[in-house]
Amino acid sequence: MSIDRDKPLIELSLEYLKNFGTITHDLSLIQGPKKHSIDFLIIIKELLVGVWVLDWRRSVGTDKIIHIERLVQRSNLSGGFVIANNFSPNARDLANQTDTLELIEKAEILYHT
Repeated sequence: MSIDRDKPLIELSLEYLKNFGTITHDLSLIQGPKKHSIDFLIIIKELLVGVWVLDWRRSVGTDKIIHIERLVQRSNLSGGFVIANNFSPNARDLANQTDTLELIEKAEILYHT
């Protein structure tokens, strides 16, 4: 399958994640704070997973990972996908210490689609 590398990261993310489960933009399914910071949800079997797409020029750092981790913990979400152009090594290490967040880089999406 040919993919347009110049598509916005949010569009690439939607195409990539549609194979994981049902995608929804109905954020009313979330209980807890800061619904507006979530780009969309994916329902995988019975699990509700938040998706954050951070199309930044710089690396996503630990501060953002901590913030998203807290949002997941304070809501009814089972976990989250954080999608970005790249992550700092410390952010990756921090996410690896949790069972809650999965970090996905743009390069990984382009490689697998």
